[in-house]
Amino acid sequence: MNSSLEGRIDIRLSRAGSAVAGVEICSSRPQLAQKLMAGRGPEEAADLAGLIYSLCGKAQKVAVQAACEAALGIEPARDIHQRRERDVLEELAREHAWRLLLNWPEQAGRTPDMPSLLLLRQASGEPAHFANTLENLLGALLLGESPHRWLVRDLTGFDLWRRDGHTLVAKLFAELGDGPDVGISHCALLPALADLDDAAARELARRAIEDPAFCAAPTWRDTPAETGALARAAKRPPLADWIARRGRGAGARLLARLLELAEMPQRLRADADADGAARVVRAWSLGDNAGMAGVETSRGLLIHVVRLKDGKVADYRITAPTEWNFHPAGPLAQALSGLGTGAGLEAAARLVSQSLDPCVAYAVELLEQIDA
Repeated sequence: MNSSLEGRIDIRLSRAGSAVAGVEICSSRPQLAQKLMAGRGPEEAADLAGLIYSLCGKAQKVAVQAACEAALGIEPARDIHQRRERDVLEELAREHAWRLLLNWPEQAGRTPDMPSLLLLRQASGEPAHFANTLENLLGALLLGESPHRWLVRDLTGFDLWRRDGHTLVAKLFAELGDGPDVGISHCALLPALADLDDAAARELARRAIEDPAFCAAPTWRDTPAETGALARAAKRPPLADWIARRGRGAGARLLARLLELAEMPQRLRADADADGAARVVRAWSLGDNAGMAGVETSRGLLIHVVRLKDGKVADYRITAPTEWNFHPAGPLAQALSGLGTGAGLEAAARLVSQSLDPCVAYAVELLEQIDA
């Protein structure tokens, strides 16, 4: 998606003495789903979504396909469903790896590992090869040990791992220190797709289709909410203990990404329909030729809602993870409001913003508030 279609997010912090006096989050992201999709057939709309969205293009295409099928009362064949699940999981894993091996190191002034990321990208589309490549990448560069061994660590074991600093990611976690997390938020957590009940899904769809403004600033039970890896993994060790002891901030989100990535080789090799498998693609028929799809992405839950007429798109809405996480009164605003105002304020604000991973360009501006 080119920059004129993507928009951007501008984040402004006002500092007054020893406190953050105000946070302003301004998004110029246009709501284009209706304009782009209206009048198109389901297949054309799905192909278009896969082309115009530069990030999470697979998830966007799958969401269109699943929503339109639900509107038509079509249940996809098992092999199609499994392929879509694996495509979405691969994309999610690539995005997690990109954040952990490129964006975070760059932000910390470290050299990112581009060759390994390119190897992972080249392995896409071949599930077994991708799973093996990712497992090797995890063992050699991210964890310094097998994912199976790392995943059984509790918080004490995780702290030992990061302090030992055998990998760049471990060192970056160690640099976060042992005190409270950076940029703590108490915002509600949006349920993971696997936990979203039918009534709640239909309510989200209703609000999106009836009120286009909802998609630009969505709420969960009338309050802003956070979505993403942290929302999906918040109750699992060692993340649950991290949150209980240190708070839910940038470090918790990065740990959630690493947890999901470490599990990904096993998930990619598993049967998408097996009992206990956490589905990353779901769809609901809403009646009246309308359907909704939810797809889990690296950034969080992506929601598409469609109403068809005579086989063509009549109404289309997309609620993207960025609109949840960068809501003017949402998790980022809460987190930034509680930051200390020392010399590292701007760097901390960037770390917190990046931990929520906007899907467009963003800028952080620090303003000094002058008393009248």
